[in-house]
Amino acid sequence: MERRIIFGIVLIVGIVIAISLVAWDYNRSILLPSTNQSDQRIQVSAGYPDQVLGGLSHTMALEKNLPNNVEKIMVYKSVPSHYTHQDILSLAQKFNITPIGKIKESAEGSSIASEDGKIYAILHNSGFIEYTNSNRADTVNPFDVPGNLPSDDEAVKIATKFLKDRDLLPEGASVIGTDHGKIYRATENRTNPVIWEDVQVWYGRNISGHNVEGTQLMLAIGGRGDPIEFFTNWRNYQPYEELPVKTPYQAFEELKTKGVSVGMNTPGKVSINNMYLAYHTKAGADTEEYLEPIWMFKGNVIVNGNSTIPVEQYIPALAVDGEPIATPGVTLTPKNISVTAITTSSISVTPIATIPVNETATSPVPTDTVLIIPTASLNVTPGMTSDNSTTN
Repeated sequence: MERRIIFGIVLIVGIVIAISLVAWDYNRSILLPSTNQSDQRIQVSAGYPDQVLGGLSHTMALEKNLPNNVEKIMVYKSVPSHYTHQDILSLAQKFNITPIGKIKESAEGSSIASEDGKIYAILHNSGFIEYTNSNRADTVNPFDVPGNLPSDDEAVKIATKFLKDRDLLPEGASVIGTDHGKIYRATENRTNPVIWEDVQVWYGRNISGHNVEGTQLMLAIGGRGDPIEFFTNWRNYQPYEELPVKTPYQAFEELKTKGVSVGMNTPGKVSINNMYLAYHTKAGADTEEYLEPIWMFKGNVIVNGNSTIPVEQYIPALAVDGEPIATPGVTLTPKNISVTAITTSSISVTPIATIPVNETATSPVPTDTVLIIPTASLNVTPGMTSDNSTTN
């Protein structure tokens, strides 16, 4: 989704959208229906350049206790979608795209548009779906202005009912908030009035009690109380395998090494006030084989003692294959062997010593006992008694 400047400037909202735009915009363009109509509007990708450019801070302060250790977590395998010709026709019907114009189909998915190309929908096999009414979305018109919009609560009800009625609300989706897209008109006195606005209803995802960062589902409601834009990056998954997880301490130490982007701010201290185990999905156009877990960190940059911008970073949560969680400590204690009533002039003694091991790790698992078989050769006079011989 894009924000467009019309006689002014755009207030860029929705940092989460910006993160995924760069990755899927090129792939998405393959499926966009072509149109002969010229569009002179300046197109600007919604973004958060300060979070992409600038420096890194490696100075971290954890403002809360580390969460509890988690031994293992389920890793999920991505299941690609395979849409058919009928699926794109069905999507057009759900959004009332009529009269139908051009349909494009490729290995990536398919798209459908109205005859003038202004209203279109896209199905991508990676899992993202898009619908845009470009006569309304991000376009100044008499309908989508602040006075005509429903309240946020009303917009949530409208959006949820619309998606449920058309089987577009996946199982497990829940409302996580609303936002407003706005276009301002620049004026000499800098009052910059809003000349276009919508209400965006956002839905989040949770799998096995963990948030799925990067999963997106948004329906924008316009001034008539009708949907004018829809976007979702919602992949299908199936359980794959439970695998060991880095400890929170290990993840935090790795975060210090990796650093956190502080944009154009002076790299000051980063105050981490939230850390949790989650999943992270890739952008819609990226190939994703597995949904892997992450340790998610959120906080603020502290410059000159003041909190400036919110920041976030994540660290892959899976423990490295073969890497021990801790190093086992092993204590070997010599064992005394008593030999009594020896009547042979030359004998060999093969004692068995059971030596306790101090187990302080879960991986690798040390054995409970260590079998030591030393051989002691003794030359004694027949009839003697030997006590307290010691193996080394």
